[in-house]
Amino acid sequence: MQSQSETPGLLTPWQEQLVRERLLDDLASDPGLAELACLCRLSRSYFARAFKQTTGTPPHRWLLQHRISRARELLERTTRPISDIALECGFADQSHLTRAFSRMLCATPAAWRRQRAN
Repeated sequence: MQSQSETPGLLTPWQEQLVRERLLDDLASDPGLAELACLCRLSRSYFARAFKQTTGTPPHRWLLQHRISRARELLERTTRPISDIALECGFADQSHLTRAFSRMLCATPAAWRRQRAN
């Protein structure tokens, strides 16, 4: 196993896969940079830079985008309450989901769900 990126400044494929699996397996968890860096056997600062260079976004933004994506799927495919969807996707509460969702998609989760139902 390699300890550094094949290309300087990037995560190796195994590091990227490991981090993606860790983040996506449990969207409700909130691993810190230290935990993710440890998985990759990198320092926090090097990991943060390499993750952004590899994926195009910082780790927290990447996770937020995937949480919103999962929330969109659940809003479209289920009739579950938005508060339940928020918790499952790693948001503190419905209000937290609504703020993040609105910033990213310019619509509240309820409005987005209504638009898809038509």
